[in-house]
Amino acid sequence: MRNAKRPRRRPLVVQIGDARTRIYRDSYYKMVRGRRRRYQRFTVAHYRLDGEKRKRFRQSFASLEDARFEATRIATAVANGEGDVLKLKSGDRATYLHAINALRPLKMPLHAAIDEYVEARRHAAGGSLIAAAKEYAQRHAGEPVRKAIAELVKEFIVAKEQDGMSVRYLRSLRSHLNRFGEHFQMNIGTVTAAQIEDWLRRIKRGPRTRNNIRLSVITLFNFAKARGYLSKAIPTEAEHIAKANDRGGRIGTLQPEQLSRLLEGCSEETKLFLALAAFTGLRRCELLRLHWEEVKFERGKIEVGKDKAKTATRRLAPIQPNLSQWLAPYRGRTGRVFPGGEDAANRAIGYAKAAGLEWPNNALRHSYATYRLAQCQDPARVALEMGNSPQMLFRNYRELADEKDAALWFSIIPPAAAANVVQMRTGRSPR
Repeated sequence: MRNAKRPRRRPLVVQIGDARTRIYRDSYYKMVRGRRRRYQRFTVAHYRLDGEKRKRFRQSFASLEDARFEATRIATAVANGEGDVLKLKSGDRATYLHAINALRPLKMPLHAAIDEYVEARRHAAGGSLIAAAKEYAQRHAGEPVRKAIAELVKEFIVAKEQDGMSVRYLRSLRSHLNRFGEHFQMNIGTVTAAQIEDWLRRIKRGPRTRNNIRLSVITLFNFAKARGYLSKAIPTEAEHIAKANDRGGRIGTLQPEQLSRLLEGCSEETKLFLALAAFTGLRRCELLRLHWEEVKFERGKIEVGKDKAKTATRRLAPIQPNLSQWLAPYRGRTGRVFPGGEDAANRAIGYAKAAGLEWPNNALRHSYATYRLAQCQDPARVALEMGNSPQMLFRNYRELADEKDAALWFSIIPPAAAANVVQMRTGRSPR
């Protein structure tokens, strides 16, 4: 029995399709530090062409895992018709194994990973792929909620109503954005800046109107970003919309005699509205939000709070000497200056048009800026009073009137006060 041969172990067969590769297991002894030690060895055997001959090749490994990997690789290559299998050197094999192990959690084959890497490197144009991937992940963190533009516009308008925005501002938003929502029947995250620019050009409006609509659209997109309908990590498409080239239209103003005639036969409410607008330059929306508590008679100023100003910046408008006479009967009043709101403004403008007067857009604000700049020759000061920029004042209102015109404009006073002035002058005894 002692001389009986030990039966040989069957080889481990790795089969891919019809291709088979065998792994043989044996042991050998080696002297280590004077001691004889036994080691296991795993040999991968396969056949491949060497010229015209079919030759057997063997490769030994210290671990079964490495041997199984190599056998699988060879069998796969043979099954794919690659009879002349590439034989990896030890260093290359270690690199190959590392790559396969790194890809294993992603369940991605090596060739696919290499193809994707090469394509990404080509698009990165020399930049870091890791940095690009991190930026992409940051931009797309927390996928935005899909929201149709028409639904978003309704939600936005309701929010602005709850914020107490002026009727005129809400009317502008509805006009601009309802048209926008009707045209773009898609999600807010789908529309592009180029599409919006093309739409703005097709609506055939002047540059200023197009820029106003553009501003409303930008405000809508910012609202969508705040509500989570757009990514907060990147600029919105609306921010890339180009502004129309607005060279400025003709500035329409009233002549002093025209305003004087208007103030003669109108109602007290209309008279107050026209006087305040003509001699302070306040915007229509700012006038309609004004309270008597903000008219500082003693200081000679009208306070336009940041919650009332269109620019959301507090400022002080001077009460001109002639305006103080128009306001004198209202000293001690409290509450809103125009309780009727928009109706007061509509009645005043309707009265002017009914009188046969051509009424340019923002006529009284333009008139105040023109005559006030001619009066004081200080664009920065007038810009501060009106909540505008000095550059815009200088560009639009310079040299439209002279000091004589300005003196006539700011000498318009109530008829009763004018009569008193005349009576005082005629009643003087000569010296």
